[in-house]
Amino acid sequence: MRSNRTGTGFAAGFIGAFVLMAIMFVMQALKLSGPPGFVGIYRSVFGSGASLDYVMASILFAISGGIWGAIYAALVKQPTPLNGALFGFLPTLWLWLAVAPMTGKPLFNGFTPTGLILPILFNVVIWGTFVGWYCSRKTNRRVIA
Repeated sequence: MRSNRTGTGFAAGFIGAFVLMAIMFVMQALKLSGPPGFVGIYRSVFGSGASLDYVMASILFAISGGIWGAIYAALVKQPTPLNGALFGFLPTLWLWLAVAPMTGKPLFNGFTPTGLILPILFNVVIWGTFVGWYCSRKTNRRVIA
């Protein structure tokens, strides 16, 4: 039963990451932002600057979303959009406390408004609530005898 839940969580996180990618690419196309943050992170870690960076960064971002979703499903017995959103603070903290310094940025992205608000919007409000909703729809089914 647990492997089914973690598989569902992985799928939820993976799909949620694609939702975020779509939003970030639309924002870039509308010139509301530059390249998505995950592309910048990929380039900071692996170097380069080629178009293939977008593909590789997207694949790794989706897998990362799936891994976080699997962790959520493994830890949370009764998934809901609310506890999914609350769980979304964990990848946000990971970004602020581990990824940012690893890529040469200050902790909490230097406390800039964009560096604080966008991770909360993307990881908590959008990704987290989606993961909680998706997992609740797939795992909270009642068996009628």
